[in-house]
Amino acid sequence: MIVRAVNFLRCRLALWVEERKFSKSLFLAKLLSPGPDSLIRHRRRHPPPLILPPRSHLIYHQASVDALCARNSLESLAGQIPVEDEVVLLDVGGTMSPEALAPFAQHAWRSYVACATPHPEQRSYTYGLNAVVPGLKAPAFFVWRTDYVYPRGMMADYRRHLEQGAWFAAPYAVFVGKPHVDSAFVRDHWDRFANYDRAFWEPLSYVASLYETQDPALFAMTRKLWDRIGGLNHELWGYGFQFAELAIRVRNRCPARRIAYFGTPPPLHQSHEGSMMYQPADRQQEVQAGIQRFRNFLGGEAAYRMFRLNDRLPPRPPA
Repeated sequence: MIVRAVNFLRCRLALWVEERKFSKSLFLAKLLSPGPDSLIRHRRRHPPPLILPPRSHLIYHQASVDALCARNSLESLAGQIPVEDEVVLLDVGGTMSPEALAPFAQHAWRSYVACATPHPEQRSYTYGLNAVVPGLKAPAFFVWRTDYVYPRGMMADYRRHLEQGAWFAAPYAVFVGKPHVDSAFVRDHWDRFANYDRAFWEPLSYVASLYETQDPALFAMTRKLWDRIGGLNHELWGYGFQFAELAIRVRNRCPARRIAYFGTPPPLHQSHEGSMMYQPADRQQEVQAGIQRFRNFLGGEAAYRMFRLNDRLPPRPPA
């Protein structure tokens, strides 16, 4: 404080001398003035705050999801995400382009990230989230997938729980469209989704409880919690149990009052080429490889079978 005041006086005196413009004025000004090191060291210590987005959104897209499926998804989201939020479209497989972000043209922070790689583990949710989440700018982030469409009001439900102190939030359940409920079917009946005609969509879908199955593939989380638990377990990349294992670690490391599974109108999963819930015969090898990774992770067949025996939670009223 004293040095800063002395530096201020020295600067004013040196400036006065330098402005006199006599033969030795520049020489004397240099002698009188404090050096650059002192000016920097004893500067005012009130830097302005860095303006960053209040929330971040990671929209995950994989190559097996068709372009119309992604278009439906992004259009259902663009009107819900506030324009001051950060939006990152993660294109795993590199099948899209930055033009896909057109619905978010008004958003202050938006970016397209592509990962096209021959390594199968890098074409996974686990790899994508672990690679990109650390670079998000906000203190809380949301994970969306382009094979879902999202009813209006879902973002408002997320925000309500985070603003009430939740560290982790997810929809209690989702609708998984039957095989014919693909992107074209959703587009043909877009008015019934935009106005969310639940009575129309429910008979066309299977209800999957993300809470009871502990499979929160859609969620919001504070960065503090993500850092505390270490993100997704990369050992479990691929089809399998990475989100179930994440949900259990969240329960173990987060107070119950900070976890919210909320009863929003369920988002709808559009059927597509990579819809693993139907387990087409030509993808059984991928399914079995994921199960084997989880067996190895747990320590063998006995532990895996006991996990499956007890892995479903009893129903509870949504938050």
